[in-house]
Amino acid sequence: MTSALHVRETLLGDLRELVFSFDIAGETVPGLAYLPTGATDPMPLVLIQHPGMGSKEDYFVAEVGRGWAKRGWICVGLDAPLHGERASHDPMSLFREPERHPAIRAQFAAEVSRMIDLLAEALPVDMTRIGFAGYSMGSMLGIPAVARDGRFKAAAFCLVGEGGLVGRIEGPEADVPKLSSVAVRIVGKLQDELIPRERTEALYNAIEGEKDIRWLPGGHFEIGPDVVRAAEEWLRAKL
Repeated sequence: MTSALHVRETLLGDLRELVFSFDIAGETVPGLAYLPTGATDPMPLVLIQHPGMGSKEDYFVAEVGRGWAKRGWICVGLDAPLHGERASHDPMSLFREPERHPAIRAQFAAEVSRMIDLLAEALPVDMTRIGFAGYSMGSMLGIPAVARDGRFKAAAFCLVGEGGLVGRIEGPEADVPKLSSVAVRIVGKLQDELIPRERTEALYNAIEGEKDIRWLPGGHFEIGPDVVRAAEEWLRAKL
């Protein structure tokens, strides 16, 4: 392992679990990765990003990551700024202080790119098959990160719309136009009480290139198997 990546490894049957961290811009970023035991051929790398108030240990990050890793993927989760091991007493202040959004977008995008660089040095990553799945805040932060990195092949952005942490969808500062080389699926909820349907549709309409939208029943906070399945189906088809 590269000396810039601090790793504790555990064998979980047919999987390797890596609890890792790295430093960037004065921050320590904790992560969690799963991959098949004994695999040496290059594999897709998929970042699964948690929603607000969550962490990399969430069921729909860690448990889903273990399941997807058995398909031959390297599945990774990061603690977002102010969350998980980086927790603040008020992580949701991110949503109430829009003046911080540009800095948070830039911070997380840099962390994601650094993570890919380090894991590619340490693990058999197929750099032509990098994917992303995010839920709510995970997608809000993920859109700028995926767009700015430029190496992602496919992404499933779940429970998200234009504005807020995503930023503008058009103009010189917008990240959304940079997704044109990424196969994107948007997953929305028909009874979403947090993100109006028109905001999700505005985001979808602003995306150029290959894209798809899937509407599922239920509210914003119902991140169930249907959401996970919609993300998995897209990534399996496009990676």
